[in-house]
Amino acid sequence: MIQIRTLRQEDDFHDLIALSRAFFQEYEAYHEEFFKIEQLDEDSILDYFSHWLNHENGQIFIALAENRIVGYITVYVREQAAFWKVKRVGDISGLMVHKDFRRQGIASLLLTQARVFFAERAVKYFTLFTAVENKAAIAFYERNGLVPLHTTMIGASDFKA
Repeated sequence: MIQIRTLRQEDDFHDLIALSRAFFQEYEAYHEEFFKIEQLDEDSILDYFSHWLNHENGQIFIALAENRIVGYITVYVREQAAFWKVKRVGDISGLMVHKDFRRQGIASLLLTQARVFFAERAVKYFTLFTAVENKAAIAFYERNGLVPLHTTMIGASDFKA
């Protein structure tokens, strides 16, 4: 049975570290020049997750299977500049499910919890980022009612490193 709940200080962060490494390894495969996974140290990952503990405008929800963290989603609310019609928007910064637990509805449970989080804070819209090559994630998000908002393009300059 899968349980969804907020991340707690006493949780096993080693599961989160492993999931984060897997998350970035997948993204590195989409564009190898953007990430240096070998330089992603444990302290940086721990700092990221610790930041969201007891955060007023953000949280991490985890998926537990047999007391093991097998998925997570990071959510937060941000204010937008005055020229935006939508003044407050939610953001999802990372949705990851362990590869051995995919296609079991865990990502849907986490996304549902994110929607509840945003609704409780009177946030109508939320955004997230995924690689254009991550076809499975895009299909999942579309099945769950998300639509493209904008496209970020990448180009190379003539700079030689």
